[in-house]
Amino acid sequence: MRFGYHSSSTSTRREFLRRSVSIGGVAPLMLAFPTSVMALPAKDDEGGYRVSIPSMGSLIEIQWIGSESIQAKSVAQAASECADRWVDVLSDSQQDSECMQLCRQGVDGEWRAVSDALWRVMLECDRWHRLSEGAFDAALGALTRLRRSRKPFSESEWRDARARCGWEHVDLDREGHRVRLLRPGVMLDFGAIGKGFVVDRIGESLRSIGIDRFLVNASGNMLCGEAIETERGPQAEKSWPISIGTLGDPKLVLKQLRLKRCGIATSGDQFQKFRDAGSEEGAKPTSHILDPEKRRGLDAPNMATVITESASDADALATICCVHLQRGSLSSWKARVEAELPRAEYVLQSWRDRAIAYTSIPCDW
Repeated sequence: MRFGYHSSSTSTRREFLRRSVSIGGVAPLMLAFPTSVMALPAKDDEGGYRVSIPSMGSLIEIQWIGSESIQAKSVAQAASECADRWVDVLSDSQQDSECMQLCRQGVDGEWRAVSDALWRVMLECDRWHRLSEGAFDAALGALTRLRRSRKPFSESEWRDARARCGWEHVDLDREGHRVRLLRPGVMLDFGAIGKGFVVDRIGESLRSIGIDRFLVNASGNMLCGEAIETERGPQAEKSWPISIGTLGDPKLVLKQLRLKRCGIATSGDQFQKFRDAGSEEGAKPTSHILDPEKRRGLDAPNMATVITESASDADALATICCVHLQRGSLSSWKARVEAELPRAEYVLQSWRDRAIAYTSIPCDW
């Protein structure tokens, strides 16, 4: 992985804060749209920094405010190295990643010890599979890879891929930190949590070198650090400006927020669509998000934005909400598991009667 600076990687904080981030895209490649908001009061002699790191099929953008003693290059290097380490663990497109090696070796059904890093992610996937009542499933890789290939495939290939999907085919040995794949050909896919997880780890790396005021954005999976301090006095604390785009037109702002110390993610089917096998000729492609129960793409346009304490939890919850929105079970599911869910705010959009229905479930963030 390489990292590089924009030509304006260092600017005055006033100029830097003129840029808000707008999210209105879709996991796993959720697009981010820069927009313009009123500049916050700031001293021109205090610099803001910005860097983009190619990773996970897109760019990770990092904005931060730091002291001159912490060089911008050091921040970018730390973030880049952190992203590299986790891509080597989680990638389903990098053939030598630990994830892909486990899937290839796991065809024999034997127990295999995994690194602490991969084990940590496997536990999170197991937790969200349970909490979501099956709406979150990190073992759908056989189908997602088939659909993403965009090559014609037969009904038999489709049936075979469907048979090799499902978290029920993944067994975890919690004492030995081992994983066993119970069906040959099961493929892991961390697309519903991976970017958020990496963003959280980058946030940890930034804090470890003394950067607390930052915004990390991996195509709409974001982590907001401490508030931006612009001046002393009662109005000293200003949070990061975030805009949520509208379903159908992501450049149209639905909601503007000021956030700090939280993660935010959006999932939906606005951009990425693929064809399911068995669809009649001319049928519209369905969402890249799969319903694990039906093992087909969602076909009802909807979008969910979730704000919670971590980017990985926001990433997982956003996908889960889309699946339950499609099923019509979102309210009943939330009621059943509310006590176990992290504190979160939900912004939900869906098409109903040729119009966008918008629901916001707020919390005191």
